[in-house]
Amino acid sequence: MRTATIKGRITSTIKHASLQGHGLLIAVPDSPDVAPQVVIDTLGAGQGDKVIISSDGNEARKIVGDKRSPARWSVMGIIDPERTPVP
Repeated sequence: MRTATIKGRITSTIKHASLQGHGLLIAVPDSPDVAPQVVIDTLGAGQGDKVIISSDGNEARKIVGDKRSPARWSVMGIIDPERTPVP
């Protein structure tokens, strides 16, 4: 898992059948050594949101309900900037 910033939505006229009906976003990880990723979003993240993303392909395939899906990255949580950290 890593933190990332959502840069925008992806619109596709043709995509793998397992991804139909699922939101796809571009997430730029906070780690400089990781390239931007296409992530599956079921939480409603939007442009500029800080999120937690996971590269657990098995979990992403569970989200789309297809064991043969090419899905790998997914949004696991949205970080709330208004919430103060607990010491």
